[in-house]
Amino acid sequence: MKKSKFLQGYIFVIVSGALFGLMPLMTKYIYTEGVNSLSVVFLRNALSLPVLGLLALIQCKSLKVTPKAIPSITAVAMTGCCLTPFLLFSSYNYMASSAATIFHFVYPALVVVGGLLFFKQKVSVGTIISVIICFTGICMFYDPKATLNLTGSAIALLSGVAYAAYVLLLSVFKYKEISGFLFSFYISLTSSLVLLAICLVSGALNISDFALTLPKSISGWGMCFLLAVVVNVGAVVLFQRGTFYIGGQRATILSTIEPITSVFVGVLFLNETITPLGWVGSFLVILASVLIAIFDAAKAKNEKEEETSTIAQ
Repeated sequence: MKKSKFLQGYIFVIVSGALFGLMPLMTKYIYTEGVNSLSVVFLRNALSLPVLGLLALIQCKSLKVTPKAIPSITAVAMTGCCLTPFLLFSSYNYMASSAATIFHFVYPALVVVGGLLFFKQKVSVGTIISVIICFTGICMFYDPKATLNLTGSAIALLSGVAYAAYVLLLSVFKYKEISGFLFSFYISLTSSLVLLAICLVSGALNISDFALTLPKSISGWGMCFLLAVVVNVGAVVLFQRGTFYIGGQRATILSTIEPITSVFVGVLFLNETITPLGWVGSFLVILASVLIAIFDAAKAKNEKEEETSTIAQ
């Protein structure tokens, strides 16, 4: 069973990363509808609620959770579904999404360091090697000809810090018996309420950058709903469940399939091109994901041999 869940965890996180890679394309389209970054995050969470609620009812027959889990769920919601996407989406206003991705993807390294410092999690040599290879690959997506905006870079970097906190909170979440859809329903509900309050207060104070703005067309609403389903119902649920199964360190390395998806989506739909370094970067990111699986397999084999040897004695 443990081996089966480990394999499921790998698959869940990789598919999640691919789905997250579609996010910049959809978000930029929504921006053309006059929707600001905070409203995009609100709509992403709010529009996913009916779907998540229905799926949770089908899966669990109830929307009840233990009250003791609410504080932990709230912390996960605030870091992962409120702060992280707001900061990342905001950085797109100052710089290209590919450049923002470089700074956002400091989070695998931060997860390793944070887990070691705050939760006393062990870090293997294989994990460190995979993180280094992964970050090197991500950096190769950066275009040196692009103007580096300090404001955008700082915001994207903070989004990586927030996401690292989210992953660490997920990895130590105690109530893993709560189903994926039910867990995500409460995270989206919490995020929606917090974000709506911020938008309404900002509107009352005439702070236009944070006031609630809505799409102007049916296609804009359709894209918002698609974003909600792809990200909150698909990517978020898969990543959370995958992290429960394989841990935060492995999940962050495997999730770096996201920028590769973003690059290829840009080539297919935005007439962008991949530089030779971009191809090398893609290879390195995939190599890091393969290596973490190989290191895990070797570790499991060694543990099994040690267990067999102990029994034999």
